[in-house]
Amino acid sequence: MSEWDFLWGLEGQKLIDAMTSGGAYDDWAYIERKEREQYGFDDDDYYDDYYDEPSAKKNTMVFIDAENVSSSHAASIENEIWNIGNVAEVRYYAMQKDPATANWKSTIKEYGYKPILMAGEREKNKIDNKIIRDAQKVLNENKSIDIFVIVSRDGDYTELVQFLRSNRKRVVILAPKNTSKKLKNASSESRTIKNRRKK
Repeated sequence: MSEWDFLWGLEGQKLIDAMTSGGAYDDWAYIERKEREQYGFDDDDYYDDYYDEPSAKKNTMVFIDAENVSSSHAASIENEIWNIGNVAEVRYYAMQKDPATANWKSTIKEYGYKPILMAGEREKNKIDNKIIRDAQKVLNENKSIDIFVIVSRDGDYTELVQFLRSNRKRVVILAPKNTSKKLKNASSESRTIKNRRKK
């Protein structure tokens, strides 16, 4: 039982609003398990049949540092990630009720990104450290993922990139201009994303 159990069964806009109101990744994993149980899916069915790509290996995880990259780059990010690999999941990280990242809310609705919203006071490297922990968890627990995409220009991810590459993973950095040189040099590949504001 999860404290977020009341969210199970929400649909449409109500579910989207609930997703942007908070909850850790483990809470949402619990909700997804309940949905799979309801519809009789096991894990393989859920990630293959549900997305109509039964033969495609989901080999790419995307981590977006929303504090570091504006939502105005969302269209460019979306275009790039699907040219890199077969995306299993896109997670975007921000603080709850942060005005600086509020515009990401519409992007979640449009592209179906999974929000990881952190509670409490804003602290230096709080988002960075969460992304680093989650990427390491994916490395340890999901052997099918061999491409890690980090959407940030922050040099604080350099050690993570080096660690992932030491484990024979491909690491792609997506970021606007002025990306940390040490981050770019540590990565397998670095791509510049453009500002594409909607009219």
